[in-house]
Amino acid sequence: MISDLNRDTDTAVELHRILTAAIIRGFSLTESAAAALADQLAAEVRREAGGGHVYIPGPNLSVRNRAIRAAFRGNNLDELARKYSLSRRQVERIVQNNDTAPVKMSVGAR
Repeated sequence: MISDLNRDTDTAVELHRILTAAIIRGFSLTESAAAALADQLAAEVRREAGGGHVYIPGPNLSVRNRAIRAAFRGNNLDELARKYSLSRRQVERIVQNNDTAPVKMSVGAR
């Protein structure tokens, strides 16, 4: 029971941290104003989904990759790598490849 309480507390703290950071980034509010808004949002999430399991999908890589290609100017690989938390090589691969083509998967022969 204690481990469940710790896990739940850790999850609530992490939700608050994520919301606060997103509010600061998205709305340029002070940390204290963002934290107050995050308190209200987290309380609403707990009211709506508390006790249940909510699946939150990861970021859409196709959307991210299109944004990287659109922002690429030929000389800003390092800037894009920092912005998207990728290595320079990953950005190079993204701008060189077209992710609209189907992904080919191979299965090893038996």
